[in-house]
Amino acid sequence: MPTPPPGLSEWLPVGAILAFGAFLFMVLRADMKAIREDMRASETRQREDMREMRDDLKALGEKVDRLIEGRVGTTR
Repeated sequence: MPTPPPGLSEWLPVGAILAFGAFLFMVLRADMKAIREDMRASETRQREDMREMRDDLKALGEKVDRLIEGRVGTTR
Protein backbone atom coordinates (compact mmCIF):
# COMPACT_ATOMS: atom_id res chain seq x y z
CA MET A 1 0.00 0.00 0.00
CA PRO A 2 1.41 3.42 -0.91
CA THR A 3 2.18 5.81 1.90
CA PRO A 4 0.47 9.19 1.91
CA PRO A 5 2.58 12.30 1.41
CA PRO A 6 4.06 13.60 4.68
CA GLY A 7 2.09 16.88 4.77
CA LEU A 8 -1.26 15.18 4.14
CA SER A 9 -1.40 13.44 7.49
CA GLU A 10 -0.92 16.79 9.26
CA TRP A 11 -3.58 18.69 7.32
CA LEU A 12 -6.19 15.96 6.86
CA PRO A 13 -7.78 16.27 10.35
CA VAL A 14 -7.83 20.06 10.10
CA GLY A 15 -9.40 19.91 6.65
CA ALA A 16 -12.04 17.46 7.83
CA ILE A 17 -12.92 19.70 10.77
CA LEU A 18 -13.15 22.76 8.52
CA ALA A 19 -15.32 20.90 6.01
CA PHE A 20 -17.64 19.71 8.77
CA GLY A 21 -17.83 23.25 10.17
CA ALA A 22 -18.69 24.63 6.73
CA PHE A 23 -21.37 21.97 6.35
CA LEU A 24 -22.92 22.86 9.71
CA PHE A 25 -22.81 26.55 8.85
CA MET A 26 -24.70 25.95 5.60
CA VAL A 27 -27.31 23.79 7.33
CA LEU A 28 -27.87 26.36 10.06
CA ARG A 29 -28.05 29.14 7.50
CA ALA A 30 -30.75 27.28 5.56
CA ASP A 31 -32.69 26.62 8.77
CA MET A 32 -32.51 30.28 9.76
CA LYS A 33 -33.79 31.31 6.34
CA ALA A 34 -36.75 28.95 6.71
CA ILE A 35 -37.46 30.30 10.19
CA ARG A 36 -37.39 33.90 8.92
CA GLU A 37 -39.82 33.04 6.11
CA ASP A 38 -42.16 31.36 8.61
CA MET A 39 -42.01 34.40 10.88
CA ARG A 40 -42.83 36.75 8.01
CA ALA A 41 -45.81 34.60 7.04
CA SER A 42 -46.95 34.50 10.65
CA GLU A 43 -46.68 38.27 10.98
CA THR A 44 -48.73 38.72 7.81
CA ARG A 45 -51.44 36.40 9.15
CA GLN A 46 -51.44 38.25 12.47
CA ARG A 47 -51.88 41.61 10.71
CA GLU A 48 -54.80 40.22 8.69
CA ASP A 49 -56.37 38.78 11.85
CA MET A 50 -56.01 42.13 13.63
CA ARG A 51 -57.70 43.94 10.73
CA GLU A 52 -60.60 41.48 10.85
CA MET A 53 -60.88 41.85 14.63
CA ARG A 54 -60.92 45.65 14.37
CA ASP A 55 -63.62 45.48 11.71
CA ASP A 56 -65.66 43.08 13.84
CA LEU A 57 -65.24 45.30 16.90
CA LYS A 58 -66.32 48.36 14.91
CA ALA A 59 -69.39 46.50 13.62
CA LEU A 60 -70.22 45.34 17.15
CA GLY A 61 -69.94 48.90 18.44
CA GLU A 62 -72.32 50.10 15.71
CA LYS A 63 -74.80 47.36 16.61
CA VAL A 64 -74.63 48.32 20.28
CA ASP A 65 -75.17 51.98 19.37
CA ARG A 66 -78.24 51.12 17.28
CA LEU A 67 -79.60 48.92 20.07
CA ILE A 68 -79.12 51.67 22.66
CA GLU A 69 -80.67 54.28 20.35
CA GLY A 70 -83.63 51.97 19.76
CA ARG A 71 -84.14 51.41 23.47
CA VAL A 72 -83.69 55.06 24.41
CA GLY A 73 -86.01 56.17 21.63
CA THR A 74 -88.85 53.86 22.77
CA THR A 75 -88.78 54.94 26.42
CA ARG A 76 -89.24 58.65 25.71
